[in-house]
Amino acid sequence: MKKIIFFIFIYSNLLFSFNANDLQQLKEDGDCPKCDLSYADLSGMDLSMSDLNDANLSHANFTNIFAHKANFTNSDLSNAIFIKSNIKGALFVNAILQNVDFEQARIWKGNFSYAKIDNCNFNDSALGSAIFEDNNLTNSTFKGAILYKTIFKKNVIGIHSIQPRILFK
Repeated sequence: MKKIIFFIFIYSNLLFSFNANDLQQLKEDGDCPKCDLSYADLSGMDLSMSDLNDANLSHANFTNIFAHKANFTNSDLSNAIFIKSNIKGALFVNAILQNVDFEQARIWKGNFSYAKIDNCNFNDSALGSAIFEDNNLTNSTFKGAILYKTIFKKNVIGIHSIQPRILFK
C-alpha cells in the first residue's frame, strides 16, 4: 500500500510540474515568453523587466519577488501567489487572474486592462496609479488597499469588494 501511495505522489508531481528548461531560461536570460512555469517556486527572485508574455504561470509562487516593469501580458496566472511582492509598473494586460493572491503586494502603476480577474485578493496592497479597464471585479477584494490615483474604467465592481484606505484623491 505504501508503494502505491508513493508512486501516485511521484506521478502526480510529474503531471503538475513546470518545464525545467523554461525555468533555466528564465534564470539565465531573465525572459521566458510562452514558457511553462506552472507550479514553479519563483519566490524571492528578481524578475525586473522580465518578459513572461503568453506564459503558463498558473499555481506559481511569486511571494516576495521584485518584478519592476515585468510583462505578464496574455499569461495564465490562475492560482498564483504574489504576497508581499514588489511588481511596480508590471503589465497584466489580458492576463488570466483567477484566484490570485496579491495581498500586501506593491503594484504601483500596474496595468490590469482587459485582464480576466476573478476572485483575486488585493487586500492591503498598494495599487496607486494602477489601471483597471474593462474588468469584472465583483468577486475580488481590495480591503485596506491603497488606490491613490488608481483608474477604474468600464469595470463591474461589487460594492462589498472595495474598502480601501485611500480610494480616490
